[in-house]
Amino acid sequence: MNTLIDLISQVTENQTFIRCIWSNPRQTSDCKKIVMRPILIKETLFYQISKTIGTKEYHQNLSLAELQIWIPENCHIFKQFQLFTTTEDYHALINKKGKATIKKSPPSLTLPASLSHNRQKKYILDTPSSMPFLKELGLMDDQGQIKPSKYDKYKQINRYLEIVADSITEVPEKKLRIIDFGCGKSYLTFALYHYLTVLLEKEVEVIGLDLKADVIAFCNDLAKKLGYTKLYFQVGDIGKYTTNQPIDMVVSLHACNIATDAALEKAIRWGSKIILAVPCCHHEAYTQIQNDDLNPILKHGILKERIAALVTDGLRAQILETVGYKVNMIEFIDMAHTPKNILIKAILKKNYQFDSTAYKDYQDASHMLHLDLSLANMLNDLLDKEV
Repeated sequence: MNTLIDLISQVTENQTFIRCIWSNPRQTSDCKKIVMRPILIKETLFYQISKTIGTKEYHQNLSLAELQIWIPENCHIFKQFQLFTTTEDYHALINKKGKATIKKSPPSLTLPASLSHNRQKKYILDTPSSMPFLKELGLMDDQGQIKPSKYDKYKQINRYLEIVADSITEVPEKKLRIIDFGCGKSYLTFALYHYLTVLLEKEVEVIGLDLKADVIAFCNDLAKKLGYTKLYFQVGDIGKYTTNQPIDMVVSLHACNIATDAALEKAIRWGSKIILAVPCCHHEAYTQIQNDDLNPILKHGILKERIAALVTDGLRAQILETVGYKVNMIEFIDMAHTPKNILIKAILKKNYQFDSTAYKDYQDASHMLHLDLSLANMLNDLLDKEV
């Protein structure tokens, strides 16, 4: 039995699992057969168990961790086992001691087009042209299927592109120059470039900036391999980056603490038409925030941390509105996947003017909470000049 559990674990981890069946119970049992298959529920991978008892079927959905406990407790009574994968079929006979004799044969089944229990959503990247970079980034298998363990990432990428699609409608220029600060391994950067150049046929230049030299080398090699001739990656620090070229769009996803402020400051000074920022940790506000009236709440560290994060992003939005941006706060991905799920979307208004009322509101809120945050200090010369 342990051999079979190890085999199931192996094929689930390498994304080749399709279905398995336990049948022919060794002893008298109400359960005549068990069928297991992968299933996506709200984009999360589970394993659906179908037990045939009498003439009825009963279903339950288990995580992989739950499955590893459930199998030895429920499947030890069966003499026969069949496992179907994308690469091979396995047929096992199990003796009284639980030892399995396993035979392999060529695959007889293929993965279904969708694992979803619900109607499958149509995603922006559900196109044949998206397959090369999805495969290279490890999201898609050789059969053109999104790997079950990568569906959360795939969903996140498509959600990001939906926000981009909505943003660029307000910036009609055909040519865009974009900087992605803190790009990391660049799933989203590659998706952005592919979406704009291949699907929308726009002329773009995208620069990804990150501190990790090995990551940048990987991304440059992949861009070259995919033929993405206007996608570049550079090693560099956000605060020290300079350019004499106009920047139409600045992206900063999960930059830590005041690195987000450094990205916003650059975007504001460049007059970037679009800003998309997903802030990460908010240590600065956490160390400063204070208000006697709120002390019954702020004395609890976990509440203080969450309030500090929300206040920081709210005040960032207020600064952006002060200097001429229309700002929306958007849920980036489901809260179940990460608490860092707020995206700041800022679009530069046409013929904008400095909003002194918005800046006074920012100052009043900061004073009330004893905050002296970095973004306003970084823009001190610009803000004070207008007051």
